[in-house]
Amino acid sequence: MSTTDSSPFSTFEIPPTRRHAETIDFMLSRPALALLPESLRPAARSFLAYLATLPGSAPHACPACESRAIYLAAPAGSGGMRRDSYACRTCRKRFTVLTGTPLHLLRSEEKWKPWMSYRFQGFSQELIANFLGISNKASMTWSRAFIKAMADYDSALHAWWQAHQSPEISELTEEAARALAECQAMLDGLRDTSDRRCPYCGSASVQVITSRRATEYQCHGCQRRYNNLTETPLSHLQHIELWPEYVRHLVLGYHDTELEQIFGLSKPLTNLWRQRFLQLFQARWPLLAHWTLWQWSRRRANPGEIPLA
Repeated sequence: MSTTDSSPFSTFEIPPTRRHAETIDFMLSRPALALLPESLRPAARSFLAYLATLPGSAPHACPACESRAIYLAAPAGSGGMRRDSYACRTCRKRFTVLTGTPLHLLRSEEKWKPWMSYRFQGFSQELIANFLGISNKASMTWSRAFIKAMADYDSALHAWWQAHQSPEISELTEEAARALAECQAMLDGLRDTSDRRCPYCGSASVQVITSRRATEYQCHGCQRRYNNLTETPLSHLQHIELWPEYVRHLVLGYHDTELEQIFGLSKPLTNLWRQRFLQLFQARWPLLAHWTLWQWSRRRANPGEIPLA
């Protein structure tokens, strides 16, 4: 039986084993704002620019009385001042461009934008502290300050971001939801797909010999037998009927302990499935791999209770 190759695994390459460093490299290779809804990405870019430019800008009014009658009282560097100091002719108070903002006590302003960019990319506060050479305490302080600054800067961006920082299960973006639906449809069709080329020699001249689990074939070219999972990360995995629902829980950030209880899997099998499906995501749906790693990291400290099905 000659076939054309429309298999979901037609150009599949198995990525390397996912160690911690490789996971970081993968996340760093992803677009910085890929996790955010497309509609909020302009606001996120603007907020990053705000963090980068605010410390070097000049205030337009006094933060105490809102008078515009202000003047530069002491430039940065004079009298030990780290920033330009301004004075109000109306209320006589002195201030800097950061006075009255959530950022007024923070230092190392050249690292503010990279910190928030890494955060949007899905990295933990502790890992970002390591990236930028700051303490974990400073990273936690920055997180609280930037969240408050975001609330003042763009309420829609803040509402979405804050909702995705809790240990509760978070709603997917439309882009991630589409990728998940595509992945689930592919997994649902594995037992019915019957037009895969031979993964060993590339021949399209094959014969379907059984559909017992995932469709099996006999290649007329190299005479080898294979199925729809051969030479893929899902090869030799069992319980194919559970996979579509499993990947949904995986992408939403459920932990191994939760997955064990929900699907009745052993701990070693749950760990194996996580690794294999992350390999699948990275090769075919990078956004799902990115989202899964972010949600897993976000919920690891306090996974909370398992929601009822």
